This record gives sequence, C-alpha cells and structure tokens, in this order.
Amino acid sequence: MSTTLPIESLAKLFENSVQDLTRYFERRQGSSDQAADLVQETFLLMTKKVEQGLPLDCARGYLFGIARNVCHKAWRAPKFEELNQDLPNPELDERTECAREVIAALPQLQREVLELRFTQSLSYQEIATALSIPVGTVRSRIHNAVAEVKQRLAQSNL
Repeated sequence: MSTTLPIESLAKLFENSVQDLTRYFERRQGSSDQAADLVQETFLLMTKKVEQGLPLDCARGYLFGIARNVCHKAWRAPKFEELNQDLPNPELDERTECAREVIAALPQLQREVLELRFTQSLSYQEIATALSIPVGTVRSRIHNAVAEVKQRLAQSNL
C-alpha cells in the first residue's frame, strides 16, 4: 500500500540518510565537495516529488533511486575541472586488492547491487525501489555476484 511521505518526515529521512548518501556519492564521484552538492540535489528532488503527492512504498529506496539518477546525470555533465585524486591510500593486503579487482571486473549491474547492499546497507526492497527492478532480480543479482567473486577469488588461491 502506497502512502505519501509527510514533509515533516523528510527531516528525519535526511538525518538518517545524509551520511550514507554522502559516502555513496564520494565513492562514485571522488570529491567530497561534489558529493555534498549531489546530496543536496537529491533531497531537493525528493522534496519536490513529495510536495507533488508522490506515493512512496519505500522512501529510503526511492531516495537512493533519485541519487542514482543524479549520479548518472553528474557523470554525463561536462567536467570543468579535474577531480582531486589526492585521497589517502591505506595500506592494502594482497587479498583486499585482489577482491577489489574482481568486484571491479563484474558487470555494472552486479557491482551496483553489491555496493547498495554491502556499502550502503540498503535492504533488498530498498535496492529494488532504487533500481526500479523486482526484489527477485535484486536477490538474483546479489547471489550471482557473490558466487562470481567467490569463484574468482578461489581461482586466485586467496
């Protein structure tokens, strides 16, 4: 059953989601300044939709769906300055580096569900809402991605 999210609830949604959204954008865009702008744009779009009376089953999932679209839009936008790549690089062991390479080699849709599930801690329903796909498809993609990562890591003897 769909319900309209009251405007007052947006403040609580913001409090509960701002750090996760910021990390989501930082990982995808590489800039904390740009991430802050994209978080604001995401909440502005969410607020407009709520004011228009959009019924929501899963507000957090819908929020990350907006964030995904905002992120894609930002990637397509012309770049006026290079991103600062002076981020700290912690010491990584061989297994961590290999796992990152394996995950980076996965198809984009599988990487995306893994990131939303394990980095952003979204539920299957929230991921389904964010990506506009059925929950069963989310489960399948996560299962297949995890199986692929395990298989490739096993082949690497790690």
